[in-house]
Amino acid sequence: MLFYPTYVPTMQFLSFSLIDENQFILPGSNLAEVLSLDPIEISPIPDMHPSVMGVCNWRGQVLWVVDLAYILGFGAFFSQGLSYPKYSVIVIRSQGKFLGLAVRKMGSFVGYEALELQPAPTILNPQMQVLSSCLKGQIASPQGKKMLVLDADAIVNFLGQRSQHY
Repeated sequence: MLFYPTYVPTMQFLSFSLIDENQFILPGSNLAEVLSLDPIEISPIPDMHPSVMGVCNWRGQVLWVVDLAYILGFGAFFSQGLSYPKYSVIVIRSQGKFLGLAVRKMGSFVGYEALELQPAPTILNPQMQVLSSCLKGQIASPQGKKMLVLDADAIVNFLGQRSQHY
């Protein structure tokens, strides 16, 4: 009897950081583009939630750009009045919509087998409830560090619900 190795597909993820202690990854299937934007390319919108940085022109359409650290409960990374030479923005695609997520530092593409996805850690901090609801799980990097896997659909759904209150 012959045994054939089971093929487990490798999934591609984009790694990035919001704060130094945590590494995050997003599935490549939700990524549309990675941008490096000058601050003047993002037009602020008055009377919006502080997580909304503004809008920019992306491929001839309006792209909303949000501060992902703020949304997930880490506090505002991109504060108004502070100057940044460039913004790193991940354009995600979810449910036929596009959204720009501003992150602190862009990483690289990494591949993991689907079987490596572990359950998301339990987050007890009440200010981190949004983070908890936007996690798909976690994966250990080759160096043994845990990388949190974000769910692009959950982020878009959360913002869609919040936008009804603005």
